[in-house]
Amino acid sequence: MPRAIALCTPVSDYLVHIDKMPRPGQNARMIDDSWQFGGNAATAIVTAARQGLSAGIIGAVGDDTNGRAQRIDFQRHQVETCGLIVRPGMATPYVISLSDDATHSRSFLGAQRPFEPIRPEEIDLNYLKTAQYLLLDSPTEASRMAAALIRGQGGEVMFDASMHSPQQESMLEYATIYITSEYYWETRYQRADVFECCRDMMAHGPHTVIFTLGEQGCAGIGPDGPFQLPAFPVDRVIDTTGCGDTFHGAYIVGMERGLSPVECARWASASSAIKCTAIGGRAAQPTAAEVEAFLATGRIELNDLPERLAYYRQLHSEEQEPDSSGLDSSTC
Repeated sequence: MPRAIALCTPVSDYLVHIDKMPRPGQNARMIDDSWQFGGNAATAIVTAARQGLSAGIIGAVGDDTNGRAQRIDFQRHQVETCGLIVRPGMATPYVISLSDDATHSRSFLGAQRPFEPIRPEEIDLNYLKTAQYLLLDSPTEASRMAAALIRGQGGEVMFDASMHSPQQESMLEYATIYITSEYYWETRYQRADVFECCRDMMAHGPHTVIFTLGEQGCAGIGPDGPFQLPAFPVDRVIDTTGCGDTFHGAYIVGMERGLSPVECARWASASSAIKCTAIGGRAAQPTAAEVEAFLATGRIELNDLPERLAYYRQLHSEEQEPDSSGLDSSTC
């Protein structure tokens, strides 16, 4: 049974890496593209599984090619999918992600298609109760129900608030760990003292609040007090898509290893630094051994990265579903 479960709606990503963001009427040169899979908590749970934590996902996908490919990709990463239900006649959500070589920024274009997230009554509560860690990214009724259940049995609930809204902020009372972005810090607090912002948020429930600040690293307050860490330098940043999600998943791996909050954040920051060296949120996900080696030497060695990139490029170029032979039947 999984130690960590993500409850979310998985998303498919079409990623385009260009030389620079064009102005209206101008052109840009496409350097690379890839078809991968995303979603905040979905990518976080893949990170956790890739680093050796037993993991599962609860959510909904469409009955289309993307939905079937999502299930296979989770299984390839050892994420249990028995909690992943299918919405007949609906298309799995997807986004187009644009990243550029000049600024290392990225922008997302979401396809506005109707889709229904998983409902509370569709969740196997006995399966959910097996988790010590619950990862959430949406303020849904199902998220609130699941968070109350996990907190009630002494587990940890991590909420990913990538952008600020009153709905996102309402999840503070349900989370034990609330990790959010530089954009949230700017729009909610206008870049006020980051530790005062953390304390303000902690007053609503979480024992840990962390802001991920991109090139500036991260800052937060945990049970041991405030901490601030610089970002790890890497030789070449390719794409920051999924870096925040990777931070979340790696942080709970650190918790499972018994690390302190600041060491959990250091582990998570190292994982994110490695991930940004390739396009997309999935291809450059490091193993625990690769994170350990990076922390020890400062060198990034992803031995299977060419194979992983080729796998995702094949999905897009051949426009076919991935091979599911040899994978389990997702029975939990």
